[in-house]
Amino acid sequence: MLIMTTSGKNKILTGNLLRALVVTTIVMLAGCVQQPERINSHEMLNATLWQQTSAEYAGITNQVYRFARNSLDQALTDTTWTAALEQTGDYARLPPAVMLDIDETVLDNGPYEARIIKQFGQYSPATFAEWCRDERAPAVPGAKTFLDYAVKQDVAVFYYSARREKLRDCTIRNMRELGLPLPEDSRLLLSNGTSKSGYREMIARDYRILLLVGDNLEDFVDGSKSDPASRRELALQQAERWGRQWIILPNANYGHWEASIYNFDYQLPREQQLQLKLQHLQEE
Repeated sequence: MLIMTTSGKNKILTGNLLRALVVTTIVMLAGCVQQPERINSHEMLNATLWQQTSAEYAGITNQVYRFARNSLDQALTDTTWTAALEQTGDYARLPPAVMLDIDETVLDNGPYEARIIKQFGQYSPATFAEWCRDERAPAVPGAKTFLDYAVKQDVAVFYYSARREKLRDCTIRNMRELGLPLPEDSRLLLSNGTSKSGYREMIARDYRILLLVGDNLEDFVDGSKSDPASRRELALQQAERWGRQWIILPNANYGHWEASIYNFDYQLPREQQLQLKLQHLQEE
């Protein structure tokens, strides 16, 4: 029969307490170690990184605006030239103008898209308004050079956008801080119930519209809010205008192309939007 002395029992108890203390300390220290950031597989990640970091994006946008300058020169010498399907009647002697979309055409919203990926999960009018009020959107590479050239040729510059009227002041301050030409607030046409086609028709009454510049089919022709196949067919019907009267910039993040996948149901949960996008992928 093994007989344990009081001294032996105390040694065992002390050893157990020490082991427990060591384990507790290790667990606490492990909790203090900074865990690596969870990898975010957001659907906008690659497109936003490309827009923010790639040499190719800067190359493409500068190239696009160089094409725009060349087309502008041609349009100024050809009084039959107009970019707007809405332009009718005798417009040959009207003063020249160009019309440009704002977001991803003149202003780069890449930082907001990064916030969607890292914080918000998806777009909302409230978070976009907050971004606009920061007044920190940079200019799309090449945009200012083109706009300054157009002004030097006495071409009126109009901006039209889906931004809400309540964002007028912060948009104007952002654009003027970048040195973009905006001599009159009336040259900035924001969303007030008038469609982009309606705005083109309005400007066409007083100006010969030489170029349309944008990143969404709606910036050029009515009928953008339809299914993907119809949108592509509409673009192909106007093939001769692209790169001449119509100057388009890349936007792989958002636009009617994306919303058409889920039938413009912006209330649809993101998971269901993603499922519909997967169903539209073509493997053959």
